[in-house]
Amino acid sequence: MTATIRALHIDLDGSVRDLDIGATLDQQSKVIGRALLDSVEAVEYIRRPTGTSIVVLAGEHRERKLPNFYAGLAVHILTGSLGHELQGPVVFAGYTRNGELTALPEDVAAEIRDLCPADPDGIPAIVRIH
Repeated sequence: MTATIRALHIDLDGSVRDLDIGATLDQQSKVIGRALLDSVEAVEYIRRPTGTSIVVLAGEHRERKLPNFYAGLAVHILTGSLGHELQGPVVFAGYTRNGELTALPEDVAAEIRDLCPADPDGIPAIVRIH
């Protein structure tokens, strides 16, 4: 039996949940597609000098969805650069040099969990500047 691969799903309200995405490309496409309620597209690659790199997956039709500030903040923290606008639910997973999905590193998962609210109120974070 092949082990399933664990990723993190971040919803608009900042809720984070583990996602067992399966071990084959077919399983991964189905599970992630259902989690995002859309076709899957890689929107950000975060290459790390050591260890597993990270891929950020979002829906192809995300431009019609609300911003995901928590996922954008996670990318900012992981890359150290600004300007990451993500919309709709997002999945963070690890990836290999061959481009295959792998488990999200525990240190990255812990960082993401730390920045998201422990008890989300179900309302996306919307900031208005006047």
